[in-house]
Amino acid sequence: MDTMNDSLREEIEALDRAVDRTPDDSALYMRRGKLHHKAGAFDKALNDFLRVRELSGPNPEADGYIDMLREIFAFRYGDLYNP
Repeated sequence: MDTMNDSLREEIEALDRAVDRTPDDSALYMRRGKLHHKAGAFDKALNDFLRVRELSGPNPEADGYIDMLREIFAFRYGDLYNP
């Protein structure tokens, strides 16, 4: 794994520990969701952004990520041969 990926992994692990300590802090989920998104872990990113919305209500940034990720999933898992 290259340095960038190691760095991302370490940041995500640090945020995992922070979320365990403070599970109701939506800012932690937002930061971790962005890192998951950057790392290509779209399922984990979506879960974090949905948690942000659950904790803080409508959030334009989180909502934008949610819409984008749902579009990615719809394309990725759509049946291209039987629309």
